[in-house]
Amino acid sequence: MRPLHEFAEADYTSSRKWEDGRGHVPAAVAVVRDVMGFNVPEGEAQVAAFKAAVNAALDVDAAYGFSEGVGEGGGSMRLGSFSISGQADGAAGASQYDVDMLRAVRRALSGTGLLYQGLG
Repeated sequence: MRPLHEFAEADYTSSRKWEDGRGHVPAAVAVVRDVMGFNVPEGEAQVAAFKAAVNAALDVDAAYGFSEGVGEGGGSMRLGSFSISGQADGAAGASQYDVDMLRAVRRALSGTGLLYQGLG
């Protein structure tokens, strides 16, 4: 598999500062690669879609305080006398972070030929 294109400050389109998002680029790229599977961007339009998907992933992560999904999956937590358990909507499975992340990345890649369609 050929390497993916680099993602640099010039590709960053978020309203947040590059310094805030730079450290989270590898995690965002990993999510996009996971959704793309074995597909590799070819041509200007697919490279632009790849970069848009990375930006979308960074925007979702920023909305969650750049948590990269850590602690977003529900379960339970206790801090002193304060405790919280379960997910906000009571659903089992993916966290809202994961749902939002995948929705944003898939939306950015939709119609580009980069969404993974098969089994690995």
